Amino acid sequence: MAEKITQIYIGRGAVGLTGLAEIFQELARSPVESSDALQEDLLRRVAARNYVPPEARPAYRQALWREFRRFRGEEVEEEPASGLVIEVLGLGCAGCRSFYQGVMEILARHNIMAAPEYITDPARLKKFSIGTFPALVINGQVVLSGRIPSAAELAKLLAGGPKEAEVRERGAGR
Repeated sequence: MAEKITQIYIGRGAVGLTGLAEIFQELARSPVESSDALQEDLLRRVAARNYVPPEARPAYRQALWREFRRFRGEEVEEEPASGLVIEVLGLGCAGCRSFYQGVMEILARHNIMAAPEYITDPARLKKFSIGTFPALVINGQVVLSGRIPSAAELAKLLAGGPKEAEVRERGAGR
């Protein structure tokens, strides 16, 4: 079985890392070290399982420390996401996963800078008050739900951002 991939924000976007939950659990059980030593150990363990570009090590260290502190239940400030923040909401079914894959392909094909995330956690889904899935959220605004659009429509939604999507949804009589 493949390792679980966890997405965290590092610098300008989201990065998927394998084994992060296991690393956090291991470090939480280890004796308390100084925060600097713990940050270095965290970065070393993550880099052993994932590619960490040498020039991005400081950004990874900061982001990993933020996420580890969140894991321990500490209050942390959210990393402000820059650019387009895209959330695909789904239940983990084949249709929702396929929709998320379609979003990723369009972002890559059209070179759209974005921080995409696929959300299936019921607690996180609840905050959007969506009744039908999949759903697409752009910069915090629900722009589509309950259907899978054509590739052309999806590309237009993603390229236009929430303003274009809002106009399209109103124009459709919704």
